[in-house]
Amino acid sequence: MKVALYNLTTTTQYGGVESFVWEVARGLAQRGIDTTIVGGEGNIRRAHENVRVVTFPYTSRVTLRRVLGLAKQYTWTKLAERLSFGFNARAFMERERFDLVHIQKPYDLPAAAWFKRQASSKIVFGCHGTDFFPGDRRFVKTSDIAVSCSAFNAEQVRAHYGILPDVVYNGIDPQQFFPQAPDTKFRQDVAGNAQTILYAGRLVRWKGVQYLIDATALPAQTRNVRLLIAGEGEYRADLEQRARERGIADRVKFLGYIAPDALAPYYALADVVAIGSYANETFSIMSAEAMACARPVVGSRFGGIPEVIADGETGFLAEPENAADFAEKIGRLLDDAALRERFGQCGRERVLKLFTWDAVTERVLGAYDAVLSKK
Repeated sequence: MKVALYNLTTTTQYGGVESFVWEVARGLAQRGIDTTIVGGEGNIRRAHENVRVVTFPYTSRVTLRRVLGLAKQYTWTKLAERLSFGFNARAFMERERFDLVHIQKPYDLPAAAWFKRQASSKIVFGCHGTDFFPGDRRFVKTSDIAVSCSAFNAEQVRAHYGILPDVVYNGIDPQQFFPQAPDTKFRQDVAGNAQTILYAGRLVRWKGVQYLIDATALPAQTRNVRLLIAGEGEYRADLEQRARERGIADRVKFLGYIAPDALAPYYALADVVAIGSYANETFSIMSAEAMACARPVVGSRFGGIPEVIADGETGFLAEPENAADFAEKIGRLLDDAALRERFGQCGRERVLKLFTWDAVTERVLGAYDAVLSKK
């Protein structure tokens, strides 16, 4: 089997989709499969043995948005960026004649149609969100199979394209994220003697961090609690202002960006991990990482989050945009050390069963085998 994992941003930026490509590539190569990552010209690499990385130039969306009239054409500039990448990669893709080309975005469907026609490659359409564009339905029949990162996302894809993808959850590395006792001095430096609620992710409005701030500020929340916010983003200034307005600026600590390989010690010192997303959350890597570290999680009953957090077993689900509900669920955990311990143990077991990269790779291989076994 000769496989190309085709995604421009794998070699140009960091993120969940990019990690998915790198880790699936490693898993395939470890199983003896001829694996190539095809990405855009960039400097990001991971030292995975027997994974070939080939890059091609492209016209970036940033450059395109400098053109008069295109500054706010987000969908069309993303599509043009991907089309320029496909144009530059076309000769290589035709020459290599991969058995399978695994794309990760709808924007790559037009290029995949060309690869299928010219190189007879089978197409695996990976879905991680809703990056749809006008006219994309005409290209979806290019795919021989589709896979989605959650049942929630699979239903979004079915509603738009009329096809139901197989579910292949995202994964995490349980050797990077594992249960450990917090370093006493580190915990003291970060949180003092307070109990801690941790959020780790981008600071954008739809992640719902504002509702975690509101939950921490509610009069009923009289405990000695500190909310730790790890991450950066365009919404940080608004969140800082919200904490000041709620009168709890001294109990909300903004940690800034923390690299994924440095996050585990922060999960270790957290009594509860919380995520308040109310849009665009097709999975929840943060919840899986926290559970792998044996931390209980309170998350929104939205999107793919309920597929990660088992309500009442590994954490609690709260109503989106409902600070009072978050405060109540977080408070139950802060008041019950035995419950936190039990949820943490169950969370680790759930991750090892469903959300490791080995489990992800096996599900991906199942999709590949299903395609190649078709006459």
